[in-house]
Amino acid sequence: MGELRGLSRWRTRYKVIGLDERLIDNATEKAGMLLVQVERFMMILSSAVQQFSNFFSWLLKCIKLLMSETSDQLLPFNSELVIIFLRFLYDQDPVRQLLELSEVDHNIEIELETMQKIKELVQLGGFSDSEYLQRTMAKEFQQMESSFKEAFAMPFTTVSEKILCEDLLPMFPCPSSPFNVPMSISYYKDISQAVSTYQTCQHRFIDYIAFKVPDESFSDVANCIGIARGFMHDSSSVKKGYTSLEAVLLSVPDGYHCVDLSLYKESQMVLLLNETTSTSESSGSAHMLVVQVTDLPFVSVPRSTNLNYWKLHELKDSITYLQMENEKVRSIPHSAIAPLAVSASRGVACVFAARKRALVYILEEDEDEATDAE
Repeated sequence: MGELRGLSRWRTRYKVIGLDERLIDNATEKAGMLLVQVERFMMILSSAVQQFSNFFSWLLKCIKLLMSETSDQLLPFNSELVIIFLRFLYDQDPVRQLLELSEVDHNIEIELETMQKIKELVQLGGFSDSEYLQRTMAKEFQQMESSFKEAFAMPFTTVSEKILCEDLLPMFPCPSSPFNVPMSISYYKDISQAVSTYQTCQHRFIDYIAFKVPDESFSDVANCIGIARGFMHDSSSVKKGYTSLEAVLLSVPDGYHCVDLSLYKESQMVLLLNETTSTSESSGSAHMLVVQVTDLPFVSVPRSTNLNYWKLHELKDSITYLQMENEKVRSIPHSAIAPLAVSASRGVACVFAARKRALVYILEEDEDEATDAE
């Protein structure tokens, strides 16, 4: 929170993405107030536990005396604390008072001397709201939650207003039930379309969008990966009457399903695959498949403004079937879970095994020469 608060004060750089200093300061202050409330709650809870323990020790000894039983082995008790308990705690619950959240604001009584010290701390950089100790901890948590929602909703609101949707590419229908589609977007130099000038050679960047096709979208297209390229370039060129949009469908090898994917450097893509068959003795294994994207047989896809005209239907007859023996494969002795993280600059990939262990693999070396870290 301290780093976020410092970044919010850099208005010239972070104000444009909605990082508001006033809202971040308010959220930080509310978090500090809740911390003080928790400290007070722990002190009151500890005192109440001690009071109840002392009272029941006294009560147990009274019962032993009435039953004419020996009470030498009982814990000692403080008679003054018993009197305080019967007078102030017997028919009250100070713990519930802090945790209760009612529609009517319930103020906790604070000593006048304590309130005066809190107001003096405001001058020394303390909390600007000097009445926070009069609120219950439940009310304080509610205010902190509201302030955090307001602070973190501002970037979404600010950025959303600046997003301009110029084009739409309907690839596949979305299932009615909630779903998660692994997706990756990257840009690579299009060497084939290089533009030579007098002293320089300028390369046009082409976008690649890789995604897993949900099995529920099409009955005849299952366990497939879709890759589209040239969408951004096409959106700027469609007015000129030509298209550069291309796509390809990849079929995952039998016995595997795609957990996650990520575009890699030099027009490569890394697929994280889990075995679909596992026994009671073994949870199965996983593989990382490195695919050269530029070598795939992309098919030109015409544009259409009809949102019910799905582009992948045109590619189901030209599916490319991946073969494990034809690609660069890294084996993982455990089944893996999402997410898959790759670093193009370091040439490594990090996956998480089902046993909650992070595994780092070097992608640039051969399988038998690699030294993996766990």
